[in-house]
Amino acid sequence: MMENKLAELKEAMDSTTHKGRRFTELQKNRIRLAVHRPVELKTPNPFIIFIMTTVALCLIAFFVSTELMVKKNETKNGSPNIVLERSAIILPEDIPTFVQESDFDTIQWDQRAATFGRNLIGNEGKSGIIGADMPSLNGQKWMWHLWGTDASELTVVAYQKDSGTVNPILNNGESWTIPLGGENNGADVHAPSSVTIPEQGEWAFVLYADGKLFDVIVMEITN
Repeated sequence: MMENKLAELKEAMDSTTHKGRRFTELQKNRIRLAVHRPVELKTPNPFIIFIMTTVALCLIAFFVSTELMVKKNETKNGSPNIVLERSAIILPEDIPTFVQESDFDTIQWDQRAATFGRNLIGNEGKSGIIGADMPSLNGQKWMWHLWGTDASELTVVAYQKDSGTVNPILNNGESWTIPLGGENNGADVHAPSSVTIPEQGEWAFVLYADGKLFDVIVMEITN
């Protein structure tokens, strides 16, 4: 009885999974090689790499050039975000104590002295000079005029923009301060003086009336 059941089971197995041809030894070896063969990684195409690198470099160059153009335009348009540093200021030891380095921050270099009245050069209604219509490095006679003050003393501090040097120019460069007289040429006070400018360039003459910052006259000295 048991032998009949085993025979039936063998017959059923042969008719399903175990039926048909067996793998040959050669086929088995090929299957083993296929399973254990390492996966080959494809090398990227050099042409593709070249194209991608070129595109990346072009994008970088574009963004950099755009940034530079924006900054250049901001400088031309006087953007408030652009801060232009002035030269370091060197204050002489004998300069009056009321003169502060922060006073030079008030200089507006784009507001040049203008001609008004009777050959006056300066800022109309505030301060003006007679004799400064042709400023030079040679000694000259200048007459200073102030409006809106009854001060008795005038101090002139000359600041050269490029070098950052500060100099006295009154009494041919010997004095910082001179006395002021009464009314003249419509001004409330005035004072004559001899002046000497030490070098060419753009100058700011910072004026103090009785030791208080009063006005700034900007001029170009060329010869």
